[in-house]
Amino acid sequence: MLSIQSIDLMVGKQQLLQSASLTIHPGQKIGLIGQNGAGKSTLLKAILGELSLDAGTIQLPANWIIGCVQQELAVTDVNALQFVIDGDELYADVQQSIRMAEEKGNQDDLVHAYDRLDRISGYLVPQKAKQLLFGLGFEEEAFSKSLSAFSGGWQVRLKLARALMQRSDLLLLDEPTNHLDIEAVSWLVQWLKSYEGAVIVISHDRFFLDEVVSGVAQIEQQKIHFFSGNFESFERQKNAQLMQQQSLHEAQKVQMQHLKTFISRFKAKASKAKQAQSRVKALERMEEIAAVQAVNPFKFSFFQPDYLPDPMLKVEGMSFGYDKEIIHNANLVLRAGDRIGLVGVNGSGKSTLLKLLIRELQPQAGKVIHAKGLKTGYFAQHQLEALTLDWSPLQHLIQLDKQNIEDGSLISDQDARSFLGRFGFTNEKALEATKHFSGGEKARLSLALMVYQKPNLIILDEPTNHLDMETRDALDMALQEFNGALILVTHDRHLLSSIVDQYWWVHAGQVEAYFGSLDEYLNQRLQWIKSQKVDEREQQIDKAQQVPNKKEKRQAGAQLRKQIQQATSKQSSRLKQVEKALEKAQLELSELHQALEDSVLYQSENAERLTETLKREAELKESLAAMEEEWLMLEEEVMEITERLSSNE
Repeated sequence: MLSIQSIDLMVGKQQLLQSASLTIHPGQKIGLIGQNGAGKSTLLKAILGELSLDAGTIQLPANWIIGCVQQELAVTDVNALQFVIDGDELYADVQQSIRMAEEKGNQDDLVHAYDRLDRISGYLVPQKAKQLLFGLGFEEEAFSKSLSAFSGGWQVRLKLARALMQRSDLLLLDEPTNHLDIEAVSWLVQWLKSYEGAVIVISHDRFFLDEVVSGVAQIEQQKIHFFSGNFESFERQKNAQLMQQQSLHEAQKVQMQHLKTFISRFKAKASKAKQAQSRVKALERMEEIAAVQAVNPFKFSFFQPDYLPDPMLKVEGMSFGYDKEIIHNANLVLRAGDRIGLVGVNGSGKSTLLKLLIRELQPQAGKVIHAKGLKTGYFAQHQLEALTLDWSPLQHLIQLDKQNIEDGSLISDQDARSFLGRFGFTNEKALEATKHFSGGEKARLSLALMVYQKPNLIILDEPTNHLDMETRDALDMALQEFNGALILVTHDRHLLSSIVDQYWWVHAGQVEAYFGSLDEYLNQRLQWIKSQKVDEREQQIDKAQQVPNKKEKRQAGAQLRKQIQQATSKQSSRLKQVEKALEKAQLELSELHQALEDSVLYQSENAERLTETLKREAELKESLAAMEEEWLMLEEEVMEITERLSSNE
């Protein structure tokens, strides 16, 4: 298991975590959430050993392999498929042994290498790598291309595929759905569900977390708070906690006011001085329970259109391409109030179609007809780079106002600051240069500038890539209330499902209405990916069968595995018992924590029950620590026995 105990983490002078703890068991999948800057990515770096702790410990079994997406890669001419295959380091090592044995003509080494290949099911590795590439949106013709031939977004996918190829016991993923289309996200969900190791994933994608995780770890106020269940369960528990917090706060205010009144009335009377003084001390000792703050600081809305032409735009016989045709003979009609979800794998032409619709690109055949009075608000990732980095949000808004002025009056400084404040740019933030902003802040500013233009057609191309969960929620609510037309491209399935009511499918150069549900469309894509088969296994087996005496060597390998299983049976049996006991104790501790959140427990008539609850909590924590230590010891024993018997062989 991964045991994080009472850690402190600082970056520069900023304290991110203080006395924070978390335990993750084998196979457990955890969503790591928290506001931007809370320390999520920093915690993953600490687990990887890339950052030193200021206090506390992070422990995990010595034989555990941690899988993660590598940020920096050495320049190499290896092709995409081989790059992903090499993510399986054990397989790569065996392949190297086979090559060396063949070069030397050493039959014994060759037999031994093929036996190792068989033990690790190496014949399935190339097929698994191809399935990963298909699932993440690559076409077969891309498998032979070198890494340098891919754009930055596709290289991110290749690094993700390589990470998923690792034979890891713990997988760390930081926003893995960014740069993926909704089809690839749907496939990744299924892959992670079948993954047998433990997972810690940072994500702002509700649907993704709901489908993948069995627990949520929230970083808040420098602590890690664990909630069992998926994200929907976390939200229920968190809301109940906040309501309880508010209730306790209101009750405490009444109690504090009573104390203050008593002190004010009797502190000057000698006969009551001692009681008054004791109440002063009680008031000082009392820990104020913070009132529930607004959970979401961002709330905004789109201006409702003054005019809705119908139809808003038409596409007639439109074709477009570069080296090859991307859109062929498209015919579309967008009516007032339509809410279109644009789907299709990356590279199919979705972004190109949007640029054609807003006339950023001109069709090579056919035409795009805009209705009179059409006002389009367009958001795409490249617009973040189009911001003037030396300008502040206030300067951006004033400049936009000058360009779009209609009645001769410019927005006042105060009105501009009030408008920007709704998007989180308050006080000095409205005057800060954009070059200092994070990706999320730039995305919010681009959204604000789009909203200010009062469009009656909104076109959004992956608007959520840099947005945290709170801003996504605000965007979701604003789009639901907007009564103009909408075209949306997003990998955020929650946003897509809650906003759109019809789909346009871009594929094989065609753009056509898709009349099925989103689930039906995604299931269709998953079935296609699963149908992509190769004969790699048969080719490898044929080659292996040419090696003499392989049967005897395989039998020897099977005998070794049986010997290891027998030698570690006692430890393995005890490990299962400890894991069950740990799970039971964690569940009981979680129930105790819920009980301790109930204000009724702190009333005088429940004093005995409170004492027993606190006593049991202390016992469980002590028991959990002992069991976790035993678990680690047993894992080390199994590893030592395995290594000893393998070396003897």
